[in-house]
Amino acid sequence: MFRLSCWFLVALLFSVQCIQRQILYSRLDTQVTNSPAAVFLGDVDSVVHCAGLCYGDDNCAEFLYNQTDRQCIGLHCLKKGSYSYQYVVPASDQKLYFGKEINWVEYSGHYYFYGEQNVTWTDAKLECQKICAYLVEIETIEESDWLAATFLMKDSCSLFTQKHCTAWTGGNDIDTEGLFVWDRSNTTFGFTNWTPNNPSPVGSSDAVTRDCVDLFRNGKWNDRQCSHLNPFICEKTS
Repeated sequence: MFRLSCWFLVALLFSVQCIQRQILYSRLDTQVTNSPAAVFLGDVDSVVHCAGLCYGDDNCAEFLYNQTDRQCIGLHCLKKGSYSYQYVVPASDQKLYFGKEINWVEYSGHYYFYGEQNVTWTDAKLECQKICAYLVEIETIEESDWLAATFLMKDSCSLFTQKHCTAWTGGNDIDTEGLFVWDRSNTTFGFTNWTPNNPSPVGSSDAVTRDCVDLFRNGKWNDRQCSHLNPFICEKTS
């Protein structure tokens, strides 16, 4: 049977590090407000055990461990129908609050994460929601160029085409053909940075199937079939 190996580093790092897949949980200083997406994971004997339970739940982004009653509570960013949720208000300093350590990169007051796995646009959206974020919404040419330079300029990318090393954004025209919006805010594009001959002309066979927007490594945008497998970029404001 698979066994999770973890240790708790209190004095130096205030973190719980799980060796499998190099998952890191860090002690969070912020206070947890009334959370409607809390799941009781069980009565456990240690914060390490609690971290293991959260790790084993794909939807668990953070967890609370009560040192007094030994209760372990997982916190989800996205509600799923198969879970029984409850409201939780931390009432004492005995509750330790941890979140998955993610390599966020800060730019202009926002935080970004590059998901390396190749997934469909819909799955990319879900992966971002799991970490309390959303598929990136690009607001300026400077942001578009920065995203490409930071996440997509890799030595392994082909030097002869910009179509290698792309990533999903939140842009799409799934609801109304030809009307591109950002998924989270449902706002139309404030500016565009399309590659030549993009997006596909409304009414064409390509336009019907290419409803999702990915970012090329030169900072330009491209409409593509949402079923295409791409890495993705998540964004959050804090």
